[in-house]
Amino acid sequence: MTEETFWQATWRWIKIIARKLLAPGVALLIIAGAVLLVAIGFKELQIGGLLGKLFGKPDPAKKAIDIANTVPPGRVDAEGNLIPIGKPDSKGIKQVQVVPIEEPGLFSNPDTVIIKPPGEEKPIEVKLPDGVKAKDIDSVVIVSPEIMVVTVKDTSDITTKTVDDLLGKYGDQGDARP
Repeated sequence: MTEETFWQATWRWIKIIARKLLAPGVALLIIAGAVLLVAIGFKELQIGGLLGKLFGKPDPAKKAIDIANTVPPGRVDAEGNLIPIGKPDSKGIKQVQVVPIEEPGLFSNPDTVIIKPPGEEKPIEVKLPDGVKAKDIDSVVIVSPEIMVVTVKDTSDITTKTVDDLLGKYGDQGDARP
């Protein structure tokens, strides 16, 4: 094992000092910029990811969608083989592949969410009921082209009853879940 040179040790200490001293200053500048943009009128800012990267927060090893798309070990056919996603079991129930909702950007239409179903080339734009915004949506389950289930985030100001009332305005098209 070789010994660290003076310059390597100096560079290592500079990186440590920069992370410990400069990162909070940069974080304050990012927060001040975000406050300024919100004051101007940009309401949909997400700076948490920037701050996490700045302070070295590692990405999770497994994301929730990866976990949802794993086949449970008990989901086997009569021969003991795992039943893949999209294939029905003995009761005719399919495990559906989960796809993420594309995160709404700064200039995205707040009245729609965009998803890309498995096997599709083009993403699908799902129109939301009046009064429901993309930032409030946690998940969308498309049951058929006319029926959908809209899940409202726990942190949203919109209640499930409000979404049900709005969906009811368009006929019996869907169901909202908390």
